[in-house]
Amino acid sequence: MERKPNFFIIGAAKSGTTSLFHYIQQHPDVFMSDVKEPHYFCSPDFPERFQGVGDEGFSDQTIRTRQRYLNLFRGVKNERVIGEASVYYLVYPNVAQRIKDFNPNAKMIVILRNPVERAFSAYMHTIRDNRESLSFEKALQMEAQRKEQGYQPLWWYTEVGYYAQQLAIYMSTFAPEQLKVFLYEDLRRSDMLLAELLQFLELRDDVVIDTTIRHNVSGAPKARALYDFLAKPNIVKEAVKPFLPPQFRQKIGHQMKNLILSQIRPAPAIVDFLKSEFREDILNLQDLIHRDLSAWLEK
Repeated sequence: MERKPNFFIIGAAKSGTTSLFHYIQQHPDVFMSDVKEPHYFCSPDFPERFQGVGDEGFSDQTIRTRQRYLNLFRGVKNERVIGEASVYYLVYPNVAQRIKDFNPNAKMIVILRNPVERAFSAYMHTIRDNRESLSFEKALQMEAQRKEQGYQPLWWYTEVGYYAQQLAIYMSTFAPEQLKVFLYEDLRRSDMLLAELLQFLELRDDVVIDTTIRHNVSGAPKARALYDFLAKPNIVKEAVKPFLPPQFRQKIGHQMKNLILSQIRPAPAIVDFLKSEFREDILNLQDLIHRDLSAWLEK
């Protein structure tokens, strides 16, 4: 029997989607694809290969055929919620209708972060992974050119943050009960967020879910060699893997990586510039989701 996903985490990138993926994955009634970000429904809009530094892995991981996509869910047993998390589904305007055509009853989660912070976090992600060579200011200036050259949306530091126009498409395509919007700030109140998430997905709430790990944190490595050792596959890690429980291994690995990352802030002048750029979209988003976003605009 063909098993289709009925739940999607659709974005936004660098807003806590990886944490949400790993939290909900712990529920016994949930099956999430092993490939976290297949990006199947936006693959028709992708070039054959993205051209940004280090984009090869993303291009290789993208699922482009229906059968390969459905194969991601062949392991489903009795789980009722079947999902995946592709953060660029929110960015490409044609994706909402493609998902509706595929499964009109699907439910979607969106988590949004202050777009100024999100833009800098995406930049620091590329710094963390040794891919970005420009200053933040220069990278912002190069954004349109890089997009034209075929860089993946990770490099679209500002464009990804215009949430109102992106979200409006989903709100006009799906019924309100099919779409749940969280803010990055909600992750700080993980118990409340989980309660709302489980209720939205109609899942039982008598399950212990560990929300203590911060996943996919951005930052500048204080020790590049050590960070790369922890972040990338190597023979030492493979040798000790059989002797450590998976959850313990994952938790320790994330904690160690996060300790090595230095948190840097962008120059105030750039922050003010970006706030001005995003102001209208933030106000529109505030009206769309009925949440107070004034803190995103504070000086």
